[in-house]
Amino acid sequence: MKTSVLKASLALLSLGLLASTARAADPAFPKAPSGNITLEVWSWVPDLNKTVAAFTKQYPNIKIKVVNLGGGPQTYTKLNTAIKAGSGAPDVAQIEYGFLPAFADTGGIVDLSKYGANDYKKYFVPWTWGQVSPDGESVYAIPQDTGPFAMVYREDLLKKYGVAVPKTWDEYAKAAATVNTKSKGAVKLGNFYTTFAPWFMALAWADGGQFFQRTDDSWVQTLNNPQAKKVLNYWYGLIKKGDISTVQAFTADYWNAAGAGKIATNMEAAWGPGGYAGSLKDKSAGQWRAANLPQWTAGGKIKSGNWGGSSNIVTTQSKNKEAATLFALWLNLSQNAITANWNNGGLFPASDAGLGLPALADKTKNPSKFFGGQNLSAVYADASRGVNVNFQWAPWFPFVNDNFNKQMDKMLKGQFTPDQALDAWQAESLAEAKKGGFTVK
Repeated sequence: MKTSVLKASLALLSLGLLASTARAADPAFPKAPSGNITLEVWSWVPDLNKTVAAFTKQYPNIKIKVVNLGGGPQTYTKLNTAIKAGSGAPDVAQIEYGFLPAFADTGGIVDLSKYGANDYKKYFVPWTWGQVSPDGESVYAIPQDTGPFAMVYREDLLKKYGVAVPKTWDEYAKAAATVNTKSKGAVKLGNFYTTFAPWFMALAWADGGQFFQRTDDSWVQTLNNPQAKKVLNYWYGLIKKGDISTVQAFTADYWNAAGAGKIATNMEAAWGPGGYAGSLKDKSAGQWRAANLPQWTAGGKIKSGNWGGSSNIVTTQSKNKEAATLFALWLNLSQNAITANWNNGGLFPASDAGLGLPALADKTKNPSKFFGGQNLSAVYADASRGVNVNFQWAPWFPFVNDNFNKQMDKMLKGQFTPDQALDAWQAESLAEAKKGGFTVK
């Protein structure tokens, strides 16, 4: 039986459940090591170079080399390769919470408690610290951001085709048919991401779906849970009718379609609007808005899921672990850094101080400016209140994530029904978990 280094699996949850207030000043960070130091940082946060310029100004002997590999999958592949090879890893890397257990199991990341990280626990929203320090002692990363789900939409396009902002999934399906018909197929109301399991899982999560549950050292995996089947059948029906598209996320094809008005809505995490502002620039600027995720039942409490949210780890290959820990803490606790990461990348902060910063409500700067001056943080705070706290990730999630793509491809090719795709996802992932030595059923 294999026991994960990260004793408890990760439970993502709602920032809005916890009250926060801005602190008067940054916390006292660890003393910077002497001598000239260069840290390599792997991150997909937009314009991180602009953020780290403030760090270099504060710590002139520490230079930061930012490497953007294009997103989580690319970063994880290269990082895994470097850890296995024993060389080539950066000093600091960005890792989503769902993938952190797997990297902790490699032994390739540092327990930051050895460098005083536990002294900074009080500055973070409590649940986020549980993501990186489930046993309350070891600290495998510094929390960075979270991703409660809401819907972004083109206000101009919905008005053009005479549809209201959908409040339920029934309304969404009817609106999708209307937009497709009136545009003669040129515009799709929405888009389904077939290569990002966490995106799909967040939609099922919003309906109470559970994919992994742990008791002591044993697990139950249910990738084909009833909520997952309900969600996938719903979206597959829209795909078959031609009412929505299946353009891959974070590609030029997607941004071109969104900027040109070919896709009118999408379900996005709190960090998503920053990507729109950064990737689309002036294209469709001011025409986007955000609203609550459509609900399965009209009225009542808004329910949502969570996609992503990430942390910063320090690798065991780093020759400057003290400086790397300092940088990871500064990046997520400095008000300058939190403000820049929100304005440049739309990162919804995991720190208590970050949630109270006036910058999050500043309508004159991106991403709110790109969204027509809307207070996006208010929309996503509402979304966060509706995220189920009882949600876990498993250490073999990287395989689960990749296998999802395989099953979705077969479904789109007509080789599987949605139920069959989820059953295959469950069976193959379960076999992989058992092969890896986990006690799981």
